[in-house]
Amino acid sequence: MFSVLIAIILGIVVFFSWATHRTKKRHAAFTKADVILAIENVLSGETHDEWDLFLTWAIRDSYLESIRQKCIAISREHSGNETGKDLGTPGEEKLRMILGELKGA
Repeated sequence: MFSVLIAIILGIVVFFSWATHRTKKRHAAFTKADVILAIENVLSGETHDEWDLFLTWAIRDSYLESIRQKCIAISREHSGNETGKDLGTPGEEKLRMILGELKGA
């Protein structure tokens, strides 16, 4: 009985480790279009889940990673946390500037 419980717990741990690794790998390969979409969605108020994931996982491309770092700083400065919720007008304006930069690049 104990060994079955250990096997179930081990299976759960392995599954979540695999899922986390897969998510991290997918976000590392983010493109400019993915970053634009994440910023547009947080500005439109559609979803914060995508934004939270965008802020959480590093991006392999150094330019896009620098954009992500700027977004983290904006979230910390204007909402007091890294979730991007309740950025207020100044934070949203900064994100719009970043969005313009991305679309122009």
